[in-house]
Amino acid sequence: MPLSHAQVVDAARAILVRDGLEGLSMRRVASALEVQPGALYHHVPDKQTLLAAVADRILAGVDEPLGRWRPAVEAWAASLREVLLAHRDSAELVATARGFRLSRHDTTRHPATLLAAAGLPPEAARGAASALLYFVLGHCAEEQARQDWERFHPPGPATDADDGFELGVGLLLDGVAARAGNLE
Repeated sequence: MPLSHAQVVDAARAILVRDGLEGLSMRRVASALEVQPGALYHHVPDKQTLLAAVADRILAGVDEPLGRWRPAVEAWAASLREVLLAHRDSAELVATARGFRLSRHDTTRHPATLLAAAGLPPEAARGAASALLYFVLGHCAEEQARQDWERFHPPGPATDADDGFELGVGLLLDGVAARAGNLE
């Protein structure tokens, strides 16, 4: 049966979850699919493009809730966090794919639309959506780094990552509300 792009991306995603970003190589993906590494290049031109496709596949699972702007943005941020934490090293992966400008998934489109509905001008809404994304990526990267550390070391002092996450999102949205003149 011929190999498909989706099979390549699915195999890479499974390796990411199991072995982390450092364990994800074209050779490992090929081995998991029982093909020669050269067979992968019919579906992805290089590893960076494969990583971006994995990032896009992960991000496709993020909810895009509707409704009043603030609860909808909070729900989007929570969904993004949940999706990222379900995939080892995905915060770093998504940040890298965005940095290389290879990701096809416009992660900030939905929250920017919601923030514009809050009264921000379109450019400010896109900037605020990017700030929210950077916060979520940074928060998740730290949580994922701690999880990796605790795989091989005793856990450190307990932290309430949920409270810190909600506080950070809330503070950013307070800024949006103040900027938009909307104290909802």
